[in-house]
Amino acid sequence: MSTHPDQLRQLPIALGPIHNETVGSYLHRLAVANNRPAGFLARLLGPLPLEFSPLSNTTAGWTPHSPGRLATLSGRPTSQLARALPALANFLSPHAPGRRTEQLISRPCRCCTARRSLTASVVITLSPAHVHLCLRHQLWTRSTHDIPLVSLPEVIEAQRRLDQLARRHRQVRQALDLARRIVEDWSASGMPIDLGKEWTDRLDRVEALAVSKKISAEDRSHLAAFPEVVVLTHLILDPPTTALDPKELYLATTAELSRRFARIYTTLGTQDPLYRRFCLYRERDFREAPG
Repeated sequence: MSTHPDQLRQLPIALGPIHNETVGSYLHRLAVANNRPAGFLARLLGPLPLEFSPLSNTTAGWTPHSPGRLATLSGRPTSQLARALPALANFLSPHAPGRRTEQLISRPCRCCTARRSLTASVVITLSPAHVHLCLRHQLWTRSTHDIPLVSLPEVIEAQRRLDQLARRHRQVRQALDLARRIVEDWSASGMPIDLGKEWTDRLDRVEALAVSKKISAEDRSHLAAFPEVVVLTHLILDPPTTALDPKELYLATTAELSRRFARIYTTLGTQDPLYRRFCLYRERDFREAPG
């Protein structure tokens, strides 16, 4: 296939992009379907990105001709491609209003893409930072392999609560990341509240799944702690007191955690990661931006 614009032709097998797909993912799927190197297709649009992979989502080096070349290769109108490929939409309209919900490189569950992707390639998309699973198919997607959640209904319910928080707060990703770091610090230095039974029980239920041997220990731990991380995220975004004093906030938050988990929270004072990471800096780090 010549790289001259006038001789560019549609690929024999045309695949449509998945909603919110990365440019790298789409080019890799086109390449696999047509038995061509993905890097070769990418070079027809612009300079090959460093470490080009399905995770790549850059249009750096593209020219005004690049969108039309992609449309020719795919057999799809540029407008249709732009509705599915955020990077292309941003290239065509760089000054358009940005998305309110922060997006992360992620992937939809394989059930959602099975009918749309004719190749065995994993589809990589941008998804809201708080989304960890597919509610429709009840599959955890924050792992290299989908994890069925039929036996873990509390994880599905936690995602629904997180969705509600995301509709009310702009800083849900920041709060979620903070809650996860606090829980990880607890695990490393001694838990002030005993959540071991819940986590062990969930890990046992994951272990019973056929896919369990393909799941890393880190991904299992992330899944096991997810409901409690969401509870803490909720309290970070909606504290149980309006007090500005860090110690008052800390005592109110630990009392609320004791109530929600129905067990005693052993207050550790200023050495507690909850105090050091959240209560001490709440006003600085979690001042909501104007709506």
